[in-house]
Amino acid sequence: MEGGGEGIRVAIRMRPLNEREINSGQSSIFKCISQYNAVAQLNRDGQTIEGQYYQYDRVFDEESTTDDVYSYVGQDIVRGVAHGINGTIFACRRTKDYSF
Repeated sequence: MEGGGEGIRVAIRMRPLNEREINSGQSSIFKCISQYNAVAQLNRDGQTIEGQYYQYDRVFDEESTTDDVYSYVGQDIVRGVAHGINGTIFACRRTKDYSF
């Protein structure tokens, strides 16, 4: 973590729709609002749903690379571990298809 402090950072990376989802006419139901580090849930018309905003320490949109995510989330932790400081990176992938 920057400055050598301790803490937990929560970041998400929005993945683009895959080929199967695109071919079946699905659309994303979440939209990244990077300037607010938030994700908004969308209705079937692609409009944001009032009150359905989720804020994180950092949001990476569909165009973000693995390097972008690593630079923010992992780099400092890996450096710390290399110097004997405990660190954990927990990553998960959604398994349920939430697209329309």
